[in-house]
Amino acid sequence: MVDSEKEEAISLQKEFEWVLNKEVHAALSQLHTILQECVRRFPLPLCGNEGTLKQDKFVLTAPPDQMKCIISLTGDSISQADMNFKVQRQQNVQYKVQIQNDHPWKLHQVQDAGNHLQQAISHIDNIDRDYSFKTSEEVLHILGNILGCLQRGRSSLIIPRKRTIDDLMRSRNMKSLTPNLPEDLAISFYIQSHKLVLAVYQLTNIGGQMKFETSQAEASVPWLNEVLVLFTVALQLCQQLKDKICVFAQYKDFTIESVTY
Repeated sequence: MVDSEKEEAISLQKEFEWVLNKEVHAALSQLHTILQECVRRFPLPLCGNEGTLKQDKFVLTAPPDQMKCIISLTGDSISQADMNFKVQRQQNVQYKVQIQNDHPWKLHQVQDAGNHLQQAISHIDNIDRDYSFKTSEEVLHILGNILGCLQRGRSSLIIPRKRTIDDLMRSRNMKSLTPNLPEDLAISFYIQSHKLVLAVYQLTNIGGQMKFETSQAEASVPWLNEVLVLFTVALQLCQQLKDKICVFAQYKDFTIESVTY
């Protein structure tokens, strides 16, 4: 190796060592801080924080006087709700349904997102601050695990799980409703991005085929917006670090002992 190439390799190796042993730990520490802020926004205990469940009230409406729902959101559950709605084929019928404290409606998306967030933090907590990384693959493996948790957590809140009408009708949550709805009606509460959505489904049998019509009401949930922003910031930071490590990996499969000084 000519002197200029050797000097370049040594310089690159030193920069790589600095990234591995300084910048990676600094970025993980910053990432940990962001995720702890995200934990504090969640309305339920996470990461050993056994604080009281946060309760918020929201009004979901759909004009013109088609639907109105006043709910209490406690943690990952709708603990109380008063719903008044009409369906498209029976505009002269007003349905009134309630959810009571003793049979809350579970919003599994919130718990799922919280679980993925805790897993991401756990991956960072498992790394000793004095640990010396040796290879790009080692760092990329850890970042891949963290990115996977963050992506799944964010997606849990942005993309509701698709469910069939039969799934909705047989859902345990439907048993939370008082009184029971007619057999041709089903409802669903779900989260989509920063909104809490109530959807009402009316089933009809047309020519032997089951069809359904949907009407919905929604309300913006402030803490959801904050959580999604923090998830996004954390994902960007993690991806930037991964991209930087990948640049070094393209040059050479570096190890700390790969260059003779």
